[in-house]
Amino acid sequence: MNSLLRCCLWALPLLTLCTAACSDSDSRDNAPPPAPVHAEPVKRADMPRLLHAVGNVRASATVGVKPRVTGEIQEVHFSEGQDVTEGQLLITIDPRPFESVLREKHGLLAKSEAQLNKASEDMRRYGKLVGGGYVSREAYDQTATEAAALKATVQSDKATVESAALDLSYCSVTAPINGRVGALTVDKGNMIKTADATPITTIDTLSPIYVLFSVPETRLPVILERMREDAVQVTAAPTGGEPEKGLLTLVDNTVDTRTGTIRLRATFENTNRRLWPGQFVQVELPLGMAKNALVVSSRAVQSGREESYIYLVDKDNTALYRKIAVSFEYQGQSVIEGDVAEGDMVVEEGQVRLAPGLPVQILP
Repeated sequence: MNSLLRCCLWALPLLTLCTAACSDSDSRDNAPPPAPVHAEPVKRADMPRLLHAVGNVRASATVGVKPRVTGEIQEVHFSEGQDVTEGQLLITIDPRPFESVLREKHGLLAKSEAQLNKASEDMRRYGKLVGGGYVSREAYDQTATEAAALKATVQSDKATVESAALDLSYCSVTAPINGRVGALTVDKGNMIKTADATPITTIDTLSPIYVLFSVPETRLPVILERMREDAVQVTAAPTGGEPEKGLLTLVDNTVDTRTGTIRLRATFENTNRRLWPGQFVQVELPLGMAKNALVVSSRAVQSGREESYIYLVDKDNTALYRKIAVSFEYQGQSVIEGDVAEGDMVVEEGQVRLAPGLPVQILP
């Protein structure tokens, strides 16, 4: 028994060493292989500070043409899609009912004016007679009252004549602004009413034209500073079209608290009509130069659910996760802010296989 016990005691350390060696071997066998990546050092450089945004084109003025009188469309004087000038005749409403009303009002005015002339003459005559005692004072006061009442009637009739003449002029519907006329919603021969909600047509001013876009509120101080220094040029490029250059003309007076952005407006001459209302365009807003900024390839920047990030490779060839903020991009390079230093190795390709702490193999 003693010899057996001694043998067991000698064998126990050897068994422990063997078990430990096997465990180390299994761990090495189960460790993930290094992820192959391409990496480049973080650099410092002077970069143009460009903001990119998606903008929406709007007409600088839009007017829905509606009738001011009720009547039948007698004639249409424009073609849909035509450019029109302010004051140009667009539609004629049948004027005959309004001409008839105007003639009636002129007749009533003429009648009241004749009555006023007669009452005024009676008042003058009675005024001479009342002094000599030939007529009573009461009779003279009555003629004066009649003359004053008829004078008020004449003024009222003149107002109705002016109103009837104005209604008649409204039978000629003219363009209130310069612009391009849209589709006609009511055809010739139909009755139109002043209470109709739908305009007869719509006119949009296309030159100049506006582009509306939003930028993060963090860019507001730089934008306002640039506007104080000089006019800020904006470029808008429609899909498949040539870019147009305009000027930043409006910074909205309120930040949108839901999105943390502020709305801007740029004005373009749009002489060649490359921009069209309703279009979406790519907007570039230059804000000077960023001096000695941290720069990485835009391919290195990854987008998470709530933040942007990059992967760095430390001296032990291990992946490190770094949250960053992208200030702006220019020609495939991103200017970033965060816990990153010049010379850090940032992964440009191969991020799909990475996770914090995993081994990395940098490919040439």
